[in-house]
Amino acid sequence: MNNKFLRLQQKTSEGEFIYELEIQYELCPKMRESILETAKRCLVRENVLKEGEIEVSVIGIEEKAGKMMEKLEKVKVCLTVDNGKEDAEILEEYGRTELRRVQIQRISEEAIEQQGILSQEDLSKHLRCTVRTIKRDISAIRVLGIEVITRGVLHNIGRGQTHKSKIVGLYLEGKTFSDIKLKTHHSIGSIKRYIESFVCVLMSIEHGIKLPGVISSVTGMSEYLVRQYTELLRASKKHKYQNEKLRELIKQWNRAGSSFKKKAVLDEFGRKAVHTRRVAI
Repeated sequence: MNNKFLRLQQKTSEGEFIYELEIQYELCPKMRESILETAKRCLVRENVLKEGEIEVSVIGIEEKAGKMMEKLEKVKVCLTVDNGKEDAEILEEYGRTELRRVQIQRISEEAIEQQGILSQEDLSKHLRCTVRTIKRDISAIRVLGIEVITRGVLHNIGRGQTHKSKIVGLYLEGKTFSDIKLKTHHSIGSIKRYIESFVCVLMSIEHGIKLPGVISSVTGMSEYLVRQYTELLRASKKHKYQNEKLRELIKQWNRAGSSFKKKAVLDEFGRKAVHTRRVAI
């Protein structure tokens, strides 16, 4: 890791936090990373923009072509244009082009999860490159079997498999974190978060919570992402190895369950459903 990369890292709030953990508490790198992830998950509150996030107005996801722009419904969405340390690591390891492709996948899906949709022009604007570059990147991403859903294609192709479900699918096929990172160029931290969120959906269904809207309320994930994971779960149960992997994840959750806080919520029938905080993968 070169000195320039280290200096850039240390200028971010995440870098300062990691530096303090290293200098003041002499913690090893793995422990520092774990504490950072826990702090980000537990201390950062909703409705507060984090470093690297922007809030923008975009076209609502249900709006079809044909209307004048000023008459289209707009929604405000929060986009992560700079994911701090994780983006810095991707830049260092794979270069600017691969980082931009990861960013395209991330912010286009973030918009959809918040009931908005980005156009290729929007992606160009927020990632500070040309529309031609965006089109070339999207073509390269599709070669990996991942669909980047933008306003121009949404109502023609539907909401196909996006990067989170693709990455979880690779994990269920038996790929290691390193394998998935090499194939998709997403960080290990992101890969772990996607798998953890998938397990939340898996365990919600195991506890008898079936409807996507209710799972969304229980887990705090968007209904769109819940539906993606539910479809992946349904498909995985048809394959012997992947189904065994699902049973392994359930056992892993149950073994760790006693150490996690639980809260009771009501499902649509007024019955109590148990939501357990995410288990580390």
